[in-house]
Amino acid sequence: MIVKKSQANKLESSRFFHQMVATLAILMLGLALPVAAKYRQPTTQQAQQVSLGQGLTGADLERIKIGHQAGLLKVVSSDGTTVKFIKGDAKLGALGIDGREWAPLTSSQRDQVVKALGITDTDALARSLMANYTQISRAHALALLGLLCYPGQDSASLTPELRTKTLQFLRNRLQPAEDNVVRRQAVLALAIQPETDEVSVAAILNFMRRDLNAWNTFGTVQFFDYHSDFIRKMSKYQGFLTQLIASDNPHADQILRTLRAEPKDQSVSIPPMESAPPVEDPRPPSARPTPIPNQS
Repeated sequence: MIVKKSQANKLESSRFFHQMVATLAILMLGLALPVAAKYRQPTTQQAQQVSLGQGLTGADLERIKIGHQAGLLKVVSSDGTTVKFIKGDAKLGALGIDGREWAPLTSSQRDQVVKALGITDTDALARSLMANYTQISRAHALALLGLLCYPGQDSASLTPELRTKTLQFLRNRLQPAEDNVVRRQAVLALAIQPETDEVSVAAILNFMRRDLNAWNTFGTVQFFDYHSDFIRKMSKYQGFLTQLIASDNPHADQILRTLRAEPKDQSVSIPPMESAPPVEDPRPPSARPTPIPNQS
């Protein structure tokens, strides 16, 4: 009996030893795996080393002034002494001031920015911004890419194939790995387009579901406001409403009111609210969030 007990103790000790070795190996492997570093905007000196072509470097992106709500607001000269382009209303004394009312873009404004930066080949610059994205100011790059995706009047528009690729690049920037400020510019870049599609709407909804921070996702209100008429025409419209309800995002109620309101484009025909089929929350009552009180 004593021999058997001794053998059992040795077996248990051996099993414990091997478990410890396996645990230690897993810990060492975890320490050896690369960890994504937090994004830091490059310094001017670092950005100057990145050529974007056409006589531009990554440092030229600093000539662009951006806002959290307006996106691209202003472009200054290389020496910073002259304003080459600015958004706003001089009569209201609101030139270059960040605000959601200044976010919408026109083809004429797009032309002015292209001229102010001395861009001669819009396709080449869009490719260069995406290729050098990790080495330049990301928020500024996204604001400029959004502008380049907008059709030009006198300046050359992106080719359809490149525009599709660039819009997908913008959608990919909505992932959690990106900085919060960067993601806001990606949302604005998608919001200012003259029209949208179901792929972009789905990407915005997924972003709202993942990030419940009101500041981070404020641009989604602008996206749905600018594109509400297009979204109502989509075959997945009712499904999008259901996803909004289930997202728990603090802006969901406001966006739902926007989508269910009368369309700005009177050619869009939607059933009146009384006869429109209700969109039910798919979750049981106990799992639904407490309604957000109206702040107005």
